[in-house]
Amino acid sequence: MAFKNDGPISFDLKENGINELIDERNNTVMMLREVSWNGRQEHLELRKWIVGEEGERPNKGVVFMTEEGPHNLVNVMTKLGYGDTKTVLGNLKDRADFEPALVETIGMQKVVQAKNSEVEVSEDDYFDPRSMTLG
Repeated sequence: MAFKNDGPISFDLKENGINELIDERNNTVMMLREVSWNGRQEHLELRKWIVGEEGERPNKGVVFMTEEGPHNLVNVMTKLGYGDTKTVLGNLKDRADFEPALVETIGMQKVVQAKNSEVEVSEDDYFDPRSMTLG
């Protein structure tokens, strides 16, 4: 619990809501979470949290003002080159609108060509757990 000038500030994380670690250093973490402040409706926010023996303490953060805000952030970040392309595509591939959006973006011929291409896998692409040593 934190304090403000006119009393305590309480927060609750949305049960089964978004609660993702974005960045961390020392005892500070940056989290993307759905949080309710002082019993109000949950909002998606990006906030620093200080982690200590007594738990987490909120620090500076940003609450998205609209439903479009998080989408705009993702669009800008990917446009500017953030996010590993393979990971981003992996996150998108199971969406219902993925293939129609892919066809609209790169064309049916390239989608068919990609589906019919063979992927080459080398021995370097595999991990052998027996090669690890415990030390």
